[in-house]
Amino acid sequence: MCYPLFKDMTLHVATGNRICLVGRNGSGKSTLLKVLSKTIEADDGTLFIQPGVTLSYLAQDHNLPSDLTPLDYCTRQHIDHFIASKYLDLLDVPADRLMAHLSGGEKRRIALAHALAKEADILCLDEPTNHLDMQTIEWLEDYCMHFKGAILVISHDRSFLNKVSNRTFLIDRGNLFVQ
Repeated sequence: MCYPLFKDMTLHVATGNRICLVGRNGSGKSTLLKVLSKTIEADDGTLFIQPGVTLSYLAQDHNLPSDLTPLDYCTRQHIDHFIASKYLDLLDVPADRLMAHLSGGEKRRIALAHALAKEADILCLDEPTNHLDMQTIEWLEDYCMHFKGAILVISHDRSFLNKVSNRTFLIDRGNLFVQ
């Protein structure tokens, strides 16, 4: 028997919202971001994103091709060469080394650079501080605090959430509560 993950959920996100999604493990936080980013399709219901609004998604886990350089990966994902280079540089990523030779932290910064380089209206960040050093986390905190669009973020890093979010949404037993 299948049980619905969400029941009658309505989520409105406005420019300037920096929303942290909290809830128990398995409550559907990551699934919600995947549905919003159209990485997966909901079994039921309607997803409406205002026409012209763009969304970028940083997955909790990334599967980057080991035979590409970070710059090749970003540009093959339809990101402008200059913008991709800018974000890779900002995140101190060696743009021209094969990803097979990079550390987990470097790969996480590549995935983050890729998500930010889309320069979307809404950022969906799933555990963005995983595998990052303090300098990069502080850079990301500053980036998020000055981001003009909207952010939905999942993180177990309470310090990060306290700095970057201005609203909290709790997912509990299929319901969404605004705190």
